[in-house]
Order: sequence, then C-alpha cells, then structure tokens
Amino acid sequence: MIYALRKLIAFVFLGGMFWFVYQDLDNLDKPWFMHALGLITIAFAFFWLLIPMLVVRFRIYRRRRQNRDQYDKWRAEHGDALPSPHSRKSAHIDLEPDEKVYFHEKGTLYATKGAAIGDASRRFRPSDVAFPHFDRTCSRAQRIHLYITDRRLLFVGKGLFRSVPHPEIISFSDAPGGLVFCISPKDANARIAFTMQNPLIACDVMNFARKDAT
Repeated sequence: MIYALRKLIAFVFLGGMFWFVYQDLDNLDKPWFMHALGLITIAFAFFWLLIPMLVVRFRIYRRRRQNRDQYDKWRAEHGDALPSPHSRKSAHIDLEPDEKVYFHEKGTLYATKGAAIGDASRRFRPSDVAFPHFDRTCSRAQRIHLYITDRRLLFVGKGLFRSVPHPEIISFSDAPGGLVFCISPKDANARIAFTMQNPLIACDVMNFARKDAT
C-alpha cells in the first residue's frame, strides 16, 4: 500500500509541477519562480515520505481496534467457555481417528520460500496494513481453507495440502489481518501468513488447540 500511495503522490505532484512550469515559461529565469519550484519540491518530499506511512499506521490502528471490539464482544458472549470441536465433518479433509477440528476459515495464504508450500507463477508481498513488517516476497494462494485441529494445522486448497503438526510450529503471532506462523527451527524466515476475519479469536483457539494436543 505504501508503494501504491507513493506512486500516486509522485504522479500528482509531477503532473502539477509540469503544469506549473508550462504555464509560466517566461518566468523560468526569475528568482521567485525558482523559489516556488523549490517549495513545491520540499512539499513533494514531505508528502511522498510521510503521508503514506501515516495513512498505513492509521489503518493499522483502526483495524486493530475493530479486532479488539469484535474480540471483546465474542468473549462476552462465550465467557470462559472452552472452544468446542466442530460437529460437522468437513468435506475438504480426511481427519485422523479421534482428531478434533476447533477452527475453520477460508482466506489467502502467503508463504516464504522455506515454508514448503510451493512456488507461485508470480511473487507477492502481503498488505502493509494486514501484515506489517512482513516485507519478504512470498508465494500467494487464494481461497485456501485453514483448519486448526488438536494435532496440527491444515492448509487445503486447489492443488495444495499442507499439514503442520503443532510441535513443528515454533511460534505464531497475530497481525491486524491474520496470523503469522513460524514453522521451521532451521530457518527463522520460514513463515506463513494467513488472512482471517478476527486474528485475536483465532489466536485464542490456537492456544487452546496446542494445549489440548499436549
């Protein structure tokens, strides 16, 4: 998003500067005209550097606040009740005997090279708002189903089936737009980001599922 905003600002300012110069070609040698161009250049640098970052930070703050409000509402409705397994078996996966599914959501998956998800024909970067600081180029897969069971994570989609047992998950954290998983003890950059409606709720379920696995 920062990159797109900076391209837009550059287009607007450079177009405006061209129009400003074109309208006053006879004044190119005037000191006041050079000062005006200098002020426009300073204004452009300010907007190009700071405005996109401020917009992204504001959207991150708003997204986190919305997540927190939804999470608080969810906690108020459920109280201290523990997550319960889904009663309906999914048509997308075959579970192991006595395996319990606690969470299911469909979203977009981003994976770094070491995550063993597979390569894509194009390379992507997750959104600066959804996944701040996840600045590595990733493969992207859309319309992927994520299942959190008491034994593993399952990522299932067209041509994709990736099972990650809980002991292989080194760490995970919530981001404004989803969860980020570190899944390799040998490569700290082997990470998976998955978009979710509310990552705080998913985080709670994930913690419970990992405890249930032990």
